[in-house]
Amino acid sequence: MQPDGAQAVVAELMSLARDDKERLTAAKDRLTRAREEVTEAQSAYDSANVRSTVSDRVAHGAAELLPGHAGSTHDTAVDHSAEGSSPHEGSRGGGPGRMRPTLAAEILGFVRGQGRPVRRSEITEHLRQTRPDLRTTGVGPELTERVRAGMLTRTGPGMYDMPARGDGGDGQKTS
Repeated sequence: MQPDGAQAVVAELMSLARDDKERLTAAKDRLTRAREEVTEAQSAYDSANVRSTVSDRVAHGAAELLPGHAGSTHDTAVDHSAEGSSPHEGSRGGGPGRMRPTLAAEILGFVRGQGRPVRRSEITEHLRQTRPDLRTTGVGPELTERVRAGMLTRTGPGMYDMPARGDGGDGQKTS
């Protein structure tokens, strides 16, 4: 091969290498932007999911305060953590198109129905018998949330009751 021809081939290869490097840089930049977009989208989804879940809990908790609302099959919430699943899957007794009461609604309905302080173990046993689809590991945190929200009162270790009518609405007894 002649030196001039070899230099031309090397120059062409160098030019191609520069072009490929520019394409690589552009692809890296595009990938970085896409990852940032995915991160932002995931963050927006997570935020909306939490807000929706909290809104559902607040709305259903407020509905529980209404007289005659105990055990209503209309007190339901969508499980926002299960993407793509039907909110009606596994429903019993309500028929198609009806969703099941939330864990909070089940707990409040049971405690209200007893008309007396109940043990956490009674609540858990009731849920195991009537709602095997609910995870009873969530009972403790749910009881704590309901007490903090003033929807239940803790009458002793592991004992819960509905707030007395004279309560200030925040779970604290008024004097």
